[in-house]
Amino acid sequence: MLGVAMLGGCTLIDQRTFERAGAGPDAVDVARAKGLPALPLVTVRFDNPDADINPVIVQAVEAAQAIKRDVDFDVVAPIPTKATQAVQDAFARQGAIDTARVANAFGYAGVLLDHVHIGYRGDPGNPPREVLVYAR
Repeated sequence: MLGVAMLGGCTLIDQRTFERAGAGPDAVDVARAKGLPALPLVTVRFDNPDADINPVIVQAVEAAQAIKRDVDFDVVAPIPTKATQAVQDAFARQGAIDTARVANAFGYAGVLLDHVHIGYRGDPGNPPREVLVYAR
């Protein structure tokens, strides 16, 4: 019984032990997107999850590269800054999936991945499920 009494103050180790607290974006991730232009090059909405986004991205890449051959692209998901932390975390999780899908479409369009930057952008409202693409 002495051994059991000594373990009384211990906690069980499980997957929560190793999870990062708050899976949402940190202030640096959101702040990085503050220098972006007011209007995106293209907005990819996820109203229809089966829609093929590749043609839209190819067209956007061609238009941007016609102006600046070595263009970089910022692919950002909006995060509602006035929402609860739980809502922000949910947006961040879905945004990570959505921005990765859009970034993959840039690879399909022939853009080197070091020219594609993924991040978040703070939105004080209630943004729809979308990814904003900016050219710089």
